Amino acid sequence: MRLSLLFTVAFGIVFTASVDAQNTGTLPRVLQLPASTHAMALGDAYMMNAGHADAIFYHPALLVGASGFGLDVQRWGANSSSTTVSAARQWLGGGIGVGLQTLQYGAQAEGLLAAPAGQDHLFTLGASPVSERVATVAYARELGGLDIGIATKLVEERVGTTRDAALLVDFGVAADLGPVRAGLTYRNGGRDLSPGGLDMARPDGLTFGVGAYGEQVGILDVGFTGAVTYVGDQVVPSGGVEIGYWPIRGRTFVARIGARRVHAGDASPVSLGFAFWGDNVTLEWAFQPVDVEGASGTHRFGVRWR
Repeated sequence: MRLSLLFTVAFGIVFTASVDAQNTGTLPRVLQLPASTHAMALGDAYMMNAGHADAIFYHPALLVGASGFGLDVQRWGANSSSTTVSAARQWLGGGIGVGLQTLQYGAQAEGLLAAPAGQDHLFTLGASPVSERVATVAYARELGGLDIGIATKLVEERVGTTRDAALLVDFGVAADLGPVRAGLTYRNGGRDLSPGGLDMARPDGLTFGVGAYGEQVGILDVGFTGAVTYVGDQVVPSGGVEIGYWPIRGRTFVARIGARRVHAGDASPVSLGFAFWGDNVTLEWAFQPVDVEGASGTHRFGVRWR
């Protein structure tokens, strides 16, 4: 029953998604970059049963059962940086979450050149400053055997001396399918941004994710996650595995590796990371190599409180 409901909703969401190409000239950029240190290490495929507040950026329906507070910082050399904050708790029979994403970088010029594809341009300092802020509020609850979530985003985009703002919406569903958790989300629906009067396409699209952590293999805990994202005319598969070892109960060391399809000008398809889970605190690191002269890659660090 849950599986049939999930795919019925999936069919409806697919036919609301835009089919326009969204590569160069797509804003905001922060919504196309990793929003979670955990996910970045796994190819930017979110771990579906993590139970963390940063689910708000990937699948708002996963806020059912999520709690805690998280802070993440990512840097591309000394020229660009992104900060993400998220918090969630259970409320009114469901889960409520809030999030904030920021990105600062220097574009080579205004207009379409302010939003090139990939991440290579984030390692250089352009003459036109770009600042992005996205504030998100989301709510999710169980209904008819499915967890259903909706997120509203207030986006502010500054490119050089121009500014624009818009409201975007995410809508998704999630369910337990046997030993795994699956979710389907349509992200970034709403109005295109037009700083300075130049229309920029939104990175709206559909993401289907499936995975779970906690399968015990000997002395190890093993997890996997995978996702397929449809954005514009691009299909981007991604996924990863993580292995946890806990020599002492309440102290777990986790190694992660992931991969995703990338396009010209982007970072390496392979990413990796490491985490330490304490009783109530998690420390995380993720790294993605790049092929840019003078740079080895982009690092992301996260801390999470339950």
